[in-house]
Amino acid sequence: MIEIVSADKYRDVFERSWGRCLKSGLNKSIIPNINPVQLEENLLANAFKNIVCKLDGTIALTDSVLIITDRNGIVLDIKSFDKSAEVNYLMKTGMTLDELDAGTNAISMVLNTGKISIVKRGEHYIECFKGLSCIAAPIYDKEANLLGVVDITTCNDINDVHKILLLFLKNTIESDYYELSAKEILNGLDAIDIEILKLLAYGYTDSQISKRIHVSISNVKYHKNKLRKIFKAKSIRDCIYKATKIGVI
Repeated sequence: MIEIVSADKYRDVFERSWGRCLKSGLNKSIIPNINPVQLEENLLANAFKNIVCKLDGTIALTDSVLIITDRNGIVLDIKSFDKSAEVNYLMKTGMTLDELDAGTNAISMVLNTGKISIVKRGEHYIECFKGLSCIAAPIYDKEANLLGVVDITTCNDINDVHKILLLFLKNTIESDYYELSAKEILNGLDAIDIEILKLLAYGYTDSQISKRIHVSISNVKYHKNKLRKIFKAKSIRDCIYKATKIGVI
């Protein structure tokens, strides 16, 4: 059974959130700030788009707005069957929905708890969201690092259809993100990068690699730095681990 954080079962979690909002002096009458976001190379936003473009009929049935945020709660993209819903629900790309900026909401609850969360009408802290209900889930990568949050917001009550749709979105986005990430890595690697990575995995030193493939040691170091950037890794060991998981070596 999936654990869902809600005010019915976790009243203390909600009360602490409301208390933090009050203590911080958050104005209940505000509308959250809009920040510029770059989506061109955002794999999470792309994974979201890949799935929601196929769900127009489902979105219409659930009368919902689908939202994807980054790990900081900044809205990367929004999808609704009826574009006017985005205006009615006040959701905007670039809006910050963490607790500090937007008070208690499903996205901020996920960021605080790491668990699927529901916030019903009247349970939000700031006034502009009090007529909405929302359910959100964390999006993780294969190493259990938080990538962002997927949210379903509606002016109706959250029901089982919303819950099923949310789990489908979560699982599909996580899977698609992994595939897009692996593809991006493969596209960035040259033959020499893969060869050096394999030799590093076998335990060869920079000097030994230099002699084996007939390049300078400085050139080997250049490709090692390139590998760390491509794999977004802090060490070559991490590069080798990630490369093994996606079948590069």
